[in-house]
Amino acid sequence: MVFSTTAVISQENYGNSLAMLWRHLFHIGLGLILAFIILQIETVQLDTWGRKLLMVSVVLLVLVAIPSIGQTAGGARRWLGFGPVRIQPGEFIKLFVLIYFAGYIGRYSRKMCFFIPGIMIPFAILGLLGGLFLWQPDFGTVVVITLVVLAQLFTASNLWHLVTLGISVAGLFAVAVATSGYRMRRFKAFLDPFADPNASGYQLIQSLIAVGSGGFVGTGIGGSTQKLYYLPASHTDFIYAVIGEELGLVGAVVILSLFVLIAYRGVKIAFHFADDAYRCALAIGCTALIVFPAMLNMGVVLGLLPTKGLVLPFVSYGGTAIMGSLAAMALLIRLSEEGISNEE
Repeated sequence: MVFSTTAVISQENYGNSLAMLWRHLFHIGLGLILAFIILQIETVQLDTWGRKLLMVSVVLLVLVAIPSIGQTAGGARRWLGFGPVRIQPGEFIKLFVLIYFAGYIGRYSRKMCFFIPGIMIPFAILGLLGGLFLWQPDFGTVVVITLVVLAQLFTASNLWHLVTLGISVAGLFAVAVATSGYRMRRFKAFLDPFADPNASGYQLIQSLIAVGSGGFVGTGIGGSTQKLYYLPASHTDFIYAVIGEELGLVGAVVILSLFVLIAYRGVKIAFHFADDAYRCALAIGCTALIVFPAMLNMGVVLGLLPTKGLVLPFVSYGGTAIMGSLAAMALLIRLSEEGISNEE
């Protein structure tokens, strides 16, 4: 699907229809190397790195915000450049944050039912990180990190505290949308994309056309017309729409089913560590980091959620995104292996 959605763009920009595919495969290779390294590390060792990783996250976000250091694309400053190499720190920060909170929950598991350790401190940390991400701006990553941390807190915190935190976060999100003209236009386009079909509603309309054109079995790989500059970001945020067009309902359901399978296996691993607050929260966090963005992405493509800049894990074209997803999957596999060895 990456080749199908990038061939024309790659040919026009680089004179080679395979150029972007090779770049994507290169990043997959780097991600597999990173995953192999993670598989050699015992998850208990990661607990000692949590605070340092959180500090690194803050430093990276501050560096990205500095105009002379952070690189801008598409109206947002989200990248750091090192010569020809460009990375998006936010993709790794998601993983760093979930590792930190897994360790935090493990250390304070018996106190998480109290307000200060269970709500106040996590809320303050999320507020700091969220503010730095909104500075870029990157609202989609704020949503993902918040949902992942809430899922982790669900394994140990008081339910009523989580309801309070959830309502507070929802209120802050509503304020963030209402006070931003750009986000407000996106929200209105979600409610009625045909009210402004040539501007704010254009991308969603083109996405729905792509999905609807696919029918049951699709037009075949390479047969999409919407990817030919009708549907913006067809190789990243809206690749699921092209899957619906080229592989039809069958292909779209298969992709959805694979993420449901990952969710099932991840939750099963977490239940295995029900008596180990740290590993349980780590498993839930890794699972959520893969599944939540996928569900949000597919919801946006199908018009069920307002448009956000989120790629489809393991499927969309991207460098740091695919590396971050592979790292999260490697952690899940490592936890599964540790669970098996403990049984033996």
